[in-house]
Parts: sequence; C-alpha cells; structure tokens
Amino acid sequence: MDQFNQHIPTQQEGVQQLDWSKLKLILRKSMPWILLIFIIHFTASFLFLRYTKPMYQSNSEIKLDQKNQSNILGLPQLEQTSNFGLLSSEIELIKSRLFFNKVIETVDLNPQYFTYGKILDDEKYLTPPFTIEYKILDANIFNVPIDISFIDEKSFELSYSIGKETLSYTKHFDDSIHTAHLDCIIRLIQPYNFDDDSKFYFKINSREALINYIASNLSVEPLNLQANTFRISFKDNNLNKAHTLVSAIDTIYLNYSLQEKTKANRNKIEYLNRQLLETEKKLDDFENYFEEVTINDQTVNLEADVKRTVDAINGLDSQRVKINNRIEEIKYLQESLNETPYKNLIPKVGIYPQHLNEIIEEFNLLNNDLERLSLSYKANTYTYKSRQKEVELLRKDLLSGISNFNTDLSEKLKKLSTEKQTLRSQLLSLPSKSTEFNKSKRFYALYEDVYLSLMQSKNEFEIAIAGSVTEIKVLSPASLSGAPIYPVPLMVYATAGILSMFFSFLFIGTSYLAHNKIQNIREIESLTSATILGSVPKHTLNGKVAKIVVSKHPKSAVSEALRSIRTNIEFLVPDKKCKIISITSTIGSEGKTFISTNLGALLAMGGKKTIVVDLDLRKPKIHLAFGITENTNGVSSILINKNTIENCTQISEIPNLEFISAGSIPPNPSELILRKEFNELIEELKSKYEIIILDTPPVGLVTDGLLAMQKADLPIYVLKAGFSKYSFVHNINRVLANDKFKNLSVILNATTTDSSGYGYGKKSAYYEI
Repeated sequence: MDQFNQHIPTQQEGVQQLDWSKLKLILRKSMPWILLIFIIHFTASFLFLRYTKPMYQSNSEIKLDQKNQSNILGLPQLEQTSNFGLLSSEIELIKSRLFFNKVIETVDLNPQYFTYGKILDDEKYLTPPFTIEYKILDANIFNVPIDISFIDEKSFELSYSIGKETLSYTKHFDDSIHTAHLDCIIRLIQPYNFDDDSKFYFKINSREALINYIASNLSVEPLNLQANTFRISFKDNNLNKAHTLVSAIDTIYLNYSLQEKTKANRNKIEYLNRQLLETEKKLDDFENYFEEVTINDQTVNLEADVKRTVDAINGLDSQRVKINNRIEEIKYLQESLNETPYKNLIPKVGIYPQHLNEIIEEFNLLNNDLERLSLSYKANTYTYKSRQKEVELLRKDLLSGISNFNTDLSEKLKKLSTEKQTLRSQLLSLPSKSTEFNKSKRFYALYEDVYLSLMQSKNEFEIAIAGSVTEIKVLSPASLSGAPIYPVPLMVYATAGILSMFFSFLFIGTSYLAHNKIQNIREIESLTSATILGSVPKHTLNGKVAKIVVSKHPKSAVSEALRSIRTNIEFLVPDKKCKIISITSTIGSEGKTFISTNLGALLAMGGKKTIVVDLDLRKPKIHLAFGITENTNGVSSILINKNTIENCTQISEIPNLEFISAGSIPPNPSELILRKEFNELIEELKSKYEIIILDTPPVGLVTDGLLAMQKADLPIYVLKAGFSKYSFVHNINRVLANDKFKNLSVILNATTTDSSGYGYGKKSAYYEI
C-alpha cells in the first residue's frame, strides 16, 4: 500500500499541469463542433440582421443662456449648481406630459399607415398609398389595426376586429364609410401599381398611446453643465419620422420659451386695452354732450370770478379724479392680490409711489419664478414651498403698503371734498347748465390725458414684445443620418465572433476537464511507477476481432512497435529457460488478445518455441485470432481432466507458434484456475516451450487474471489510448502494491502518431493508420 500511495500526489501533479498532447487531441476532435458553433452564431447574426427592424435616431443640441443673478436673499449661488438646476428644469419641461401634448397637437401622428411584410411590417410615414379622413364614434377603435385590401382602381375592402367581432366593408374610394366605431373617407394616392400584392393597414392611436410612444423613444440628456447644453434625441424605425419629431420639439420648445418670456408684457397690454376701451367710451359720451350743448345753447358766457371759482373747482376735481382713479386702481390691485393662483400685477403708470412699484415688480418676478417651478416640481417639494412662502410674505407686505397708501389718499380726498364744498357754495347762483358744461369739459380733458397716457404705455409694451429674443440657441438642428443606430452589422458580427470564441473555449475547456481517458505514455508515466514496455499504434488491420497481422505485414508500424516490445521483454527477463508472460487489462476491448497473439507470433518468428494459452474462460477469443471458429476442447476441458494437453494444442500457420483455446465456457472459471490441474498444466508447458503467453481475463472485472498472473515471470497490463480511463491505472497501482508482481509492465495500445511519444510514422509499405 505504501507504494500505491506514493503515486497519488504524482497523479494530482499531472492533472494540474497542462497536457499539450491531450489539448491538441481535444482541439482536433473538437474542430467540427467549433465550426458548428461559429456557423450557428454567424447564421443567427445574419438572421437577426435580416429580420430586425433598423432603429434610427435624430439628434439636436440646445444651449441655454443664463444671466448670473443673486437669489432673493442676496446670497451668491454656485454656478455649477445653478446650471444643473436650470438644465434639470428645462429637461423635465421637455419630458412632461404637457409638452408631449403640444407635440401631438403640432405633428400629425395619426393615422399610422403600414405595409404588411412576410416577417416585418413597414410604416409608410411620408409615402402612404392612401389617405384617410375620419371621425371617431367609439373609443374602442383606438390602437386597432384596420386592414385595407385594394380590389381595383376604384374599390377596396376594409376590415378590422374588435374582441370576437370582425367587421368587413367593400367600398369605393372617396365614398363615405359609416361603421359602429368610426366615420371615414379613404382616398387613393395616384399613381399606384395594382400589380403589387402588398397589403396595408392603418391604425388610429389614442392620445395616451401617442404620449407613451413619445415618452419611450424620446431622450433628453445634459451634455455640458458649464456650457448649459443638452441633447434631444428621438428613436424610431422610420428615419423621417424621428427627424420630424425632433424638429418639432425644437420649434415648440423655442416658441414656448419665447411666450413665457413675453407673458408679463402681454398681460399688461391686455389690461391697457380694457382701460382704453373704457376711456374711449367716456370720451365719446362727453363729445356727444358737448355737441348737444353747442347745438342747443350756441355758447356759454361766464363771469370772471365765476371763471376763477370754476378753475379752482376744476383743479380740485382734477385732483379728486386722480385720487379716485388711484383708489380704484388700489381696489383692483387688492382684488388681484386676493385671487389664487396669483397673477402678475399690472399697475397704471404714475399711480403708486416708487417704493410700491418696486415691491410690485419684485412680486411679479417671484410669481413668475413660482409658476415656472410648478412645471418642474411638485407642490409638496421643498423648492416649490420655499418659493411659495416668499411670494406669500411679499404679498402681505404689498397689501399692507397699499392699505396705508389708500388711507393717505382717503384723507386727501376728504380734504379736497371740504374745499370743493366751500367753492360750490359760491356757485349756487350760477346756472346749472353752465356748471355741468364746465364740469364735463374738465372731465373730458382729464380722460383725454389718460387716454394718451394709456396709448403711450401700450406702445412701449408692444415694442418690448417685438424686441424680445429667446435665450435659447439651437447649436445643432435635427440630424438626418441614414445609418441606423441599431442593429449595427459590425457590432452584431463582432459579438457573434466573440460569443463563438467564448463558447469554443468553453467547449474545449469543458472537454479537456471532462476528458478522463489516457492518451499517451507520458500520462501513464505520471500516474504509475510500473515499467512501460512500449506502445502499439492504432491500425485498421484487425476488423471486428483480433487477428495476427505481424506475419502478413512485417514492415508495418504495428510490427515494428511489437518488435520493440519483444526486445524490451528480453531486457526484463533475460536469463530464463522458459518465460511465462501473462497479458491482462482492466476491461474488455482494450486489445489484450491482439497483443497476446501478435506478440506470440513475433516471439515465434524470432526462433522461440511459443504457445499462447487462452485463460479468458468467460469470453474466449484466441481461437478467433488464429482463424478457427470451433472452441470445443481447450483449457477448461484440460483442467477437468477431460482432455490432454496434446489433444488440445493446436498448431498455427506460423512456425514455432502453437495455441490452446479456452474450450467450452465452464460455470466456475475461478475455481478451475485454483485447482492443482492448473499448476500441472503450467509445469508441463514449461517443459515443452520456451515462451508461454497467458491471455488472462480483465482484472478490473474478475479475479481470474490475478490468479494467473501469479504464475507469470512478466505480467503485462494493456491500456488502450483514448479508451482506458485514468482510474484504470489505479488497478495497476493496486497490483504493484502486492510484492508478488514486481515485474508488472504496461503496454499502451491503439496510440495515434501524436500521442504515442515514439513516432512510428503515419504510413508504411503495408500499414494504414
């Protein structure tokens, strides 16, 4: 057992080292499988490219120009953080459902026209063979494919299925079609080739489906935070459609930004238009009054003192009108401040003191900022709530200031009323008509001034709108590249190549690790310390059963290998009158019978009187190797004393070579070997022959072989390359552990040129590998 244990670390060491001969053998055997792996992957790549719709992408690049401003508390902000927040806000705006709805309203995405293909359908975005005008009657028709089959130049068939119901209609082009789900008119686009067997269908998408389509294919990502640039990308199987949508998104975004920038001025102009209409109406009323007075009274002549009094009253009235206008404006402003959501305040010019105008302007800025944040942030976010709180605090401050200002105006109005009452008492004697006339003239002049002032303010705001320029620049318009982004043939084939190599290496590695069969003599040397007699190359001379080939093919590689083994035997057992050689294996089909008969033939051809004895009583084959089919008398009949050795010994065609077949198969082969008759048989043969070759049963299956090997001077163990497993060598080590088999030797059968380790050559005059 100590000797057997010494081989275990040697075996592990041999397994850890890379066996290049074994690897080359695995490579040679795996080449068809590797080729198949490459064919499968590249065929799959070709089919993938052939039957996968190409995906196109259109891109545009946008730059935002931002003015550096302090925040409401006057604290400086980090530029990078500010830029990131600005870009995030604009990106979220473009990716919002509100913006998607604007895109859907701008770009004509309904209906979609398709052509049926054998594998893939093709969308006819800009080149549909027909157009449709439709009115939806039932929402169930949304997203349902509606087939169109052209019958001839005038008629067609329309069909679709909803649930289990299938509807079909045969109509003429330009005729109105009424179904339970829609009304439509289909018009053919001329010219159309009716010899084409193409089939078409169209689909009317719901608003939600279009929004999901845009959301899933649109990509908005920042490019450079320092430069405030970002990219808008859209993917689609139709290049023109992707380009159209990116162009539309750019245009809508620019227009939307410009509208937001001029929103305050537009609100002011709307307010001024309302004031102009009211003032113009009052002026018309006064002009009508003056016309009536002029026609009816011709003229009015007032005393100088009355004139002075009237002038003073006019001055008071003018002040009262201005104060009342201020109070009315204050009331309107207070109502605007109490309405939610808050609107931008548009005060009249010259109504409020400078500090209130500054607060109003600051309120409008914060309110606009709050409205912009509502597009990017939810109402419960910290940023939105913080800005909302700032607006609320400023609104309260503004209401307080306006209230104080209103109190001051009321006090002034009371004083003016008192002064006017004093002056009016002086005019009690004046005709009421003259007083009314003068009063109207005063109001007319006042409203005329107001009208001119409003017109001037409106003109200024319109000029401001006309000169407004958006702070957004399109650095790169929507691209129109014909190369698809997916699939890319080079990448697909490169991936196929990489996967093929990976699976090939995996297959080779797995085969290498799973390969547990002996291939060459070097492996045997690393696994056992038994003597290696030599190797016999693989051949095709046997047929289905073992035959003696050395006599017919003396120059073959097999004959040369066996001659080398014969020489090695002379070195191992040099000085004995009669040499007993036993030949065994682990299991059947390893070639022990072939080695026994051919080695015996070579020894006999060398002048040694040789006999081959078939001790494989369970599965005899020696007689077949010598070309004899009858196996009645043999070893089994000798051991039971039914026949003598002379009667069972048969002469072969080769001089000096005789053999004894196994005979009839007995029920107890092991017991026969143990009988004294077996020892007597061996002793009698030793007296007659110089070489006795015992063809024993496989020791890995039965114990008969070990019993016979004890009689041998040279036990030989046969292994077969590419067939015998590494574990078979354990049997050799187990036998070596028994001191009775010190001369145990090994022959490796059926080696290839690469695995033999000796290189007999691929061919000889008679031998074919």
